[in-house]
Amino acid sequence: MIPENQKFDIVVVGAGVAGAAVSILASQQGLSVLLVDSQRFPREKVCGGCLNQRAQTFLRSIGLDDEIKNAGAVSIDRLHVRIGKQDTQWTVPAMLSVRRSTLDQKLVDHGVKCGVTFLEGMRAKIQPVAPASSNANRVVVLKNVRDPNDCVSVQCKVVVVASGLTRGSLADSEQWPARVMRGSRVGVHALVPQESVPEGFSSATTEMGSKLHMLVGSTGYIGICDTDGGLVDLAAAIDPSVIRDTKNVSVAVGQLLDQCGVETSFIEGLNWQSTPPLTRRSQCVASQGVFLIGDAAGYVEPFTGEGMSWAFKGAEALVPLLFQAILNGNAFTAEKEWNLWITKHRNQRQRISRWVARQSRRTEGAKWVMRVCNWMPPLRNRLLQSIMT
Repeated sequence: MIPENQKFDIVVVGAGVAGAAVSILASQQGLSVLLVDSQRFPREKVCGGCLNQRAQTFLRSIGLDDEIKNAGAVSIDRLHVRIGKQDTQWTVPAMLSVRRSTLDQKLVDHGVKCGVTFLEGMRAKIQPVAPASSNANRVVVLKNVRDPNDCVSVQCKVVVVASGLTRGSLADSEQWPARVMRGSRVGVHALVPQESVPEGFSSATTEMGSKLHMLVGSTGYIGICDTDGGLVDLAAAIDPSVIRDTKNVSVAVGQLLDQCGVETSFIEGLNWQSTPPLTRRSQCVASQGVFLIGDAAGYVEPFTGEGMSWAFKGAEALVPLLFQAILNGNAFTAEKEWNLWITKHRNQRQRISRWVARQSRRTEGAKWVMRVCNWMPPLRNRLLQSIMT
């Protein structure tokens, strides 16, 4: 544990890809950083785990790309799309599939090497300040998840909230309204040994190289691909009404697989993790020295690693603003610029994801989109480049 009222330049809440990336870049700028997460590492998260070209470029820039590959990340260069029982395959820009337990641990370890102080198993709560005190230090209370009596307060100049969709560290959520979009799906995730999945869905059961399988049905879609550790990653976005009706994630996922002609016995008894509704956006992402990033700032249904590349891109944009805010002793300008940056880039980067999400909800219409992509390779390649590079 750290001393009571220890001061940092930045406290980052959430040690996923967004929080870890901010911590690394800020520490490399000479800022003192405390990174906090309520979970103990390594831990899995609901995520497809695909690193697209943008994400790989970021990892290369901080010197972690080779380490991720050496940890067993699986190269993927083909996309198998099945809508109902109609399917096709396309060559795609090379991606890397890696478990979040592996990726996030590597990022945190790299941050510690850069000088970041990391506390795991600690729940953070940002204390409110009076509006007139916006330039004062923020206070963050840290409580041990296993022992609530074990707590400590720290001070910092700015706080970065990278704690995902729930944003539980914010003292008063009414100051941070988040709009959940109508029809938003929930995410579910599980890992299964390669030898357990149906033939053709793992490179361990075929002579062909690894590919990402995207299966689309009337109730959602599921991505299936090999990942490190001899496992297959199952990441799905499902209509919440189906999960409520079945009261069982395996049954809900099984219905989707059955629509696509895939036998379902291999998912029985899996340990599924789930998320709140995925598609949402925060109306305010910076105020009074608190900055939201990654899923906490807004999210659209995932397909091929947009969430992680969005987090890395955000970290690269946010850290220079934080540096200037700390240097000037006033975060107001940084808050204004961050709100503008998020609004612009969130709309820009997520427009194509929203369009693809809409198509996936109309099975027959999605089949026509797939046919058009097959008939018009330049259009298909442009679409794939926009979401997978």
